[in-house]
Amino acid sequence: MTERPLAGLHHFWESHRRLFWMLHSTWALASGIAVVFLARERYRLVLWVVVFLVLTWASTLYFGRVPSAAGTRTPGSGSRAAPPRLAHEVTSYITRVMYQETLFFLLPFYAYSTVVDSPNVAFLALLGGLAVFSCIDLVFDRWLRTRPIFGLTFFAIVAFGALNLLLPLLFGLQLRFATPVAALLALAAALPLGWRFIHGRRRVTAGLVAAAAGFLTVAIGFPVLVPPVPLRMESATFARDVDRGTLAMQDSLRSPAPTSSVGSSLAVVVQVFAPSALPAMVQLEWRRDGRTVRESRDIEIVADHAGFRVWDVWHPTDGAVPPGAYEVVLRTQGNRVFGVAKLTVQGA
Repeated sequence: MTERPLAGLHHFWESHRRLFWMLHSTWALASGIAVVFLARERYRLVLWVVVFLVLTWASTLYFGRVPSAAGTRTPGSGSRAAPPRLAHEVTSYITRVMYQETLFFLLPFYAYSTVVDSPNVAFLALLGGLAVFSCIDLVFDRWLRTRPIFGLTFFAIVAFGALNLLLPLLFGLQLRFATPVAALLALAAALPLGWRFIHGRRRVTAGLVAAAAGFLTVAIGFPVLVPPVPLRMESATFARDVDRGTLAMQDSLRSPAPTSSVGSSLAVVVQVFAPSALPAMVQLEWRRDGRTVRESRDIEIVADHAGFRVWDVWHPTDGAVPPGAYEVVLRTQGNRVFGVAKLTVQGA
């Protein structure tokens, strides 16, 4: 008696599985967007990323051990693979949800530290693309089941993005150390997940080694591509000069500012946000019409929970500040940009 209802339920699921996952993809994307808005400014919730990472790692490890029907063929289906079994489907669902929640949670924090016209916008675009792709259940599930290099690379990137944010926040690790350590830890966490693919599969092993080498090369060799989370520029004020002791601005300026109100020097005070006691190194670069006119010394500072302020003054060699489009670019070590302040000076 029980076999008939179960058979009917199985037939119903097989008949409507594709529609269900298509509708769920829409829901996953909508809930992910909600997470982006809910995660903003809530640094106390960052610890949940640790929980997401552990659950993702555990479900991914189990995901590879549960036998699936990916290698079987359904009668009369030609080359189509049969849908995964129930245990595999449930585990895959948990894995996808953890990926989705982690990626959408990370997005606002990386967006704060990203400058659109700098190289680090590429990493934000990568995280955003992976977040959206993780919501396409049918495709994402199939790729996780059938493409081990993709699955392990996906996990390593997500783990790297999370650890790169967590290490400075939780342990006060300098950003120049946090990024390479995050890359090494992410790769170490991915190794147990990829171990099952190594035995007797030289082509897959070679692909995994190449993917690991490429991942470390980009993450460690090109830190300029990674936003320096959690630092971000909050505000910037230009003036004719600044009091070196109190950082009070003298005759503050608004864009566009006439040359008559600027005089012979141009000062800037920048407010930088940092949610924890974080040691940082900051440099300010002045540009006029896209050309560098001054670079400040490296400023070593330890941020408190209110962040910190940095300042600099530019004195033109020929006297008065000439008209032009001015930018002050904030950098930290590794040439990583996290803010740009702009002022236009117009001629009389």
